[in-house]
Amino acid sequence: MQTAQDRAAAVEAFTQRNFSLWGSMKLHRHAIGWDLLRAPANVALAPLFLLQKLAGVILGGLRLTRAARWITARPLMFRTALAAELDRRLYRDLLEPLGLIPQGAIDDYLATRNATNEIATTVGTLGFGAVTFKSLTPGVLSLAPALAAVMAQGAAVASFPLGGALGAVWYSAFPSKVPMSTVVLTGAALVLVLALMATFAGILTDPVQRRLGLHQNRLRRLVEALAAEREAPGTGRFTAPEHYVARSGDLADAAVNALRWFRG
Repeated sequence: MQTAQDRAAAVEAFTQRNFSLWGSMKLHRHAIGWDLLRAPANVALAPLFLLQKLAGVILGGLRLTRAARWITARPLMFRTALAAELDRRLYRDLLEPLGLIPQGAIDDYLATRNATNEIATTVGTLGFGAVTFKSLTPGVLSLAPALAAVMAQGAAVASFPLGGALGAVWYSAFPSKVPMSTVVLTGAALVLVLALMATFAGILTDPVQRRLGLHQNRLRRLVEALAAEREAPGTGRFTAPEHYVARSGDLADAAVNALRWFRG
């Protein structure tokens, strides 16, 4: 029977093998392919995934166990090749040697990778907006109008009849209007770009998280939850706060955009 120290040692070995820079690069090779289409879809479905988990928690709190189990078992997000490979490695290299049986908790763990990468992408958009626009841009809703305005302004200056120099002076005094279609198309393009960034962000964030012990902590929680479930069914629970942090970025994005709309 493995002890908690044995499980911690197995987790450490697994993270060193898979979440170092070289290990993460080899893992992310599996994202090249159909994952490039699945990733944007999963980003769009992520808020629904969070609502699903919240509904499960609420129903469980109301002792509607069957309803909670049913709603949380519905697949909402697309299974990516990257997630399937990590799932295979988790079972083969970590859980099976420890005698642990994969439960629904492993799906929650795999989903935390998407949430963590979204958090990294949100930080990136905040930095880009702060440097480029001197503005708060936590997501697409706030970044798209600013980027569309810059693009429209540049196009207007370039097409000014009296030349670009006079065009820059003219449109600095009378900024060009941004068609809503431009904002929508810019937002759609940003969704695709940010989704792809989130897909491969792990190449950079995995080594950092391993150094900080975040990967180890998350995997230890998963392993201990499965171990508790093995000893006493119904007691093992894996919690994933990363989902809530990622969605707080969406809420902040919506709040920033709403505030700007009210201010005109």
